[in-house]
Amino acid sequence: MNRGALSFVTQASTCRFSYCISDRDDAGVLLLGNSDLPFLPLNYTPLYQPTPPLPYFDRVAYSVQLLGIRVGGKPLPIPPSVLAPDHTGAGQTMVDSGTQFTFLLGDAYSAVKAEFLKQTKPLLPALEDPSFAFQEAFDTCFRVPKGRPPPSARLPPVTLLFNGAQMSVAGDRLLYKVPGERRGAEGVWCLTFGNADMVPLTAYVIGHHHQMNLWVEYDLPH
Repeated sequence: MNRGALSFVTQASTCRFSYCISDRDDAGVLLLGNSDLPFLPLNYTPLYQPTPPLPYFDRVAYSVQLLGIRVGGKPLPIPPSVLAPDHTGAGQTMVDSGTQFTFLLGDAYSAVKAEFLKQTKPLLPALEDPSFAFQEAFDTCFRVPKGRPPPSARLPPVTLLFNGAQMSVAGDRLLYKVPGERRGAEGVWCLTFGNADMVPLTAYVIGHHHQMNLWVEYDLPH
């Protein structure tokens, strides 16, 4: 479904498609064509594609421009240059339903991690294990008593800001229980934003976990 010459979108000359990913084991929805449905007020942000070819810019991906990040309503002091692609194309923001979680480049990730830990300190004990990182990239982790869910409704949402639109990650989508990981009678839960520098990736990636229960449309001509 990407922008490459061999993709279904290109070969079928599809101008618009959209989907909603279920947060359960139910089937989601994929719609080819217009989605002008009265119960779906959509906010659009432009697709980003530089004119000259750049060595680290993935031109078949769907890229948008990340403008800022808020944690619990607080804007983070991240310079615009950190969120924009550089002269090589590194630093693009890709919307990718094939990646599970969301990845932020190092400086942006550090800012999110610091503020999230600060705001959740009264709610959740931090793991405080510098040697542990889930999937080698998720090291903002917490200890939660076994058999008890984290206080998802009280956690500060993380909001990604774009030109004309924003995406807020809140509640159950903020933390993921690490399978099989225990600290005594406590399980380990990690923030679902990973450090792209630890993978390593040269881009911001918005994964399908943070697209759940959202109607996502790609209007390619516009």
